[in-house]
Amino acid sequence: MSKDLTDEIKELNKRISELERMLSLLIQPFQKVQDTTSNYLKILQLSLEHGGLTPDLILPEVKDPISKEIVRALLDRSEQNISQITELVRSKRGTASRRIVREKVNELTEKNIIQKKQKGSLYAYSLSQEVIRKWSQLLGINI
Repeated sequence: MSKDLTDEIKELNKRISELERMLSLLIQPFQKVQDTTSNYLKILQLSLEHGGLTPDLILPEVKDPISKEIVRALLDRSEQNISQITELVRSKRGTASRRIVREKVNELTEKNIIQKKQKGSLYAYSLSQEVIRKWSQLLGINI
């Protein structure tokens, strides 16, 4: 092979490599759109199959209705104190005893479903990092 032909082949290989790199960059946004669409469809499917995104999907061990409402309340609004959680549960159920809500919150804390942080003289409760991780996996979001 002549030197000119060898040089041309090397140049063509270089250009092909550059085109492959550029094509790869062009495809990335489309892949992200496909992933987002797939996650959205997964959420829709879960909603249709289960009547919504409920705590039952990732926390089947939570059986009693008040505990489920506490988890739902903390899904809607993180870092709530006992009084706020009681009000949120009351708004969904019609009634809720602060004493019973406190007992259920303590049980959920012991099971590492919710976590407690001191904020001034009060405690605020939110979902544990493990529960947030499970929700994220269910929804196809990597955190």
